[in-house]
Amino acid sequence: MKVTSESPLVGTVFAAAHATLGQSPLYRSFRANGVSRAEFMRLVESRAEDLQAAGVPGPDLPFMKRFPRNPRAYAMHILTDLHRRGILPAASCDVLRLERTERMMAGYAHGPFRTFIYPEEGLLLAAIADIASPRNAIFLGSYYGYWAHWAIPAIVAAGGRVTLVDPNETCCDIARANLRANGFAANVDVVVATGESYLAVSAETFDLVVLDAENPRDHPDPEQRGKRVYHPLARACLSRLAPAALLVCHNILFTDHSGDAAFDGVIARNREELAPFAELASSHFAPFVEYRTTEGVGIGRLGGALVKQPGPTPDRRWPIPADIDVDAT
Repeated sequence: MKVTSESPLVGTVFAAAHATLGQSPLYRSFRANGVSRAEFMRLVESRAEDLQAAGVPGPDLPFMKRFPRNPRAYAMHILTDLHRRGILPAASCDVLRLERTERMMAGYAHGPFRTFIYPEEGLLLAAIADIASPRNAIFLGSYYGYWAHWAIPAIVAAGGRVTLVDPNETCCDIARANLRANGFAANVDVVVATGESYLAVSAETFDLVVLDAENPRDHPDPEQRGKRVYHPLARACLSRLAPAALLVCHNILFTDHSGDAAFDGVIARNREELAPFAELASSHFAPFVEYRTTEGVGIGRLGGALVKQPGPTPDRRWPIPADIDVDAT
C-alpha cells in the first residue's frame, strides 16, 4: 500500500498509464508481442510529462517499464513456478472465475484513493486464492480493500472467511461499501486497527496472510517506518498461522529486469527497510520467492522445503528471485 495525496488521480495508477500510453500504436504493438521492450521503455520516457499529467507520480515512472506484455500470461507462468517449487498444490485455476473477477474489479469503487496494484498482481492473487482455497485469510495493511477484493470471490466460493485489517477508518469504509455492492459482506470482517494490535487479541488461525502495509517514513517508531513495518507484522503473525500457511507480500523488489538506473535506489532502500523481514520470511517460509511483477510480489509457504535449483546456493537472507521472462506469452 502507498498512501499519497499530491495527485488528483483516483483508482489504479495502471489505468491512468494504460489510457495515456494506449494512444500510441507502439504501446499497442508492445502489448501484442510486437516491438521490443527497449522500444517500449523509450516510449515511456518520451511520454513522461503526459503520464504525470494523467496522475502517475514522477518517482513511479520507472515502474511503468516493468509492465509485463501480457499480465494474465505472466501470472500463469508464476503459478507454474509456484507449483514446481511446492508452494502451491496445483498450477491451474478456475479460468471462468478469474475472468468474472477481472470484470468485477473493473467496476471497483475507489472513493478518494488510488492504488499501485497492477493487473498481473491482482490476477495472480485471485488465482492463488482459487488454487489454495484458504479457510481463513487475513490482509494486513488492506488499505481500501482493492487487492484483497481480487482474492475474495475464490475464498468465499470455497467456504472460507476473510479479515481485512487497516488503521484508516475511511479506507475501511470504502472496503465495506465494495463488499456490500458485490455480495461478500457476510463473509468478510473489516477491522479498523493496526495489524499488530489486532493479532495481539485475535484467537483466529490463518492459512493465508497478505501483507501490503506501509507507514510514513518519519514515523516516531523506527521499526514502523516505511516498509520496515513488515517485520513486526510478520513476527506477530507467526503464532497465529496454520501449518503450511501461505504468505503473499507486495513491494518485494530486490532485483530488476528493466535496467533503469532508478531501481538502484529503490533496491537499496528495500534492502535497508526490509532486511529484518526478508530474513524472517526466508527462515520460516521456504522458499520465499521474489516474482518480478511491476512492483514485485514475494510468496512463500510456512515450513516449506527448498527445491534444489541449478547454480549457486541462494543467500537465505533474501528472497529467491524467480527467473521468469516477464515478456513470456
